[in-house]
Amino acid sequence: MKSTVRKPRRRSPVTRPAVLDRRSRAWEAILDVAGRLMAERGPAAVSVEEILLGAGISRGTFYSYCRDKSDLVVAIIEPVFAEGTQRLAELARGEPGAVVPGIIDLYLDLWARHRHALMMIPQVDKAAFTRLGAAHGSFAGAMQQALQLAADGGRLRNGSAAWSFRVIARTAVPLLRVYDDHPEGQRLYAESLAALLGNPDAGRTRAVPR
Repeated sequence: MKSTVRKPRRRSPVTRPAVLDRRSRAWEAILDVAGRLMAERGPAAVSVEEILLGAGISRGTFYSYCRDKSDLVVAIIEPVFAEGTQRLAELARGEPGAVVPGIIDLYLDLWARHRHALMMIPQVDKAAFTRLGAAHGSFAGAMQQALQLAADGGRLRNGSAAWSFRVIARTAVPLLRVYDDHPEGQRLYAESLAALLGNPDAGRTRAVPR
């Protein structure tokens, strides 16, 4: 899992490359270990001590980046919402026929680089999710706008942006997990989600009655 390197909370600015590299590696280790453990067992079941041990860092180093575990949860998940919002906004400004394939590509890309975050989202407690509220709201709004474009263009199977949003919320990530270790998982995932979302009659030439 890669993320923008977070600046320590309580330190004077540092410009030396060796120090910046060390801090970068420490932060990435925290994200990687915490993301893996929290995705497997849920954030509430993972202690700070386990993260320290797995990342090979001191308590002081951890708390120089995070005030608490909730800070870390937000840092892992927020980039997913930010990237998704940007990509969905671009789809909403495009062609109706590009929306469903674009959403499928988005989830495949996020799974490849942020799978732990995607797996964590349903397990986040109320306090952390409240802090993610604005980012999640932007993501959901951008998704709905893109789906509305597809609906207006007759590209959704159920004809509704709202219903298609529900389908995505309940199936997009679970399907990724189902096909994660399949040798043709990406193709099967794309075909499955396209079948759930896309209008099979879109673009077909209809016979004109005589």
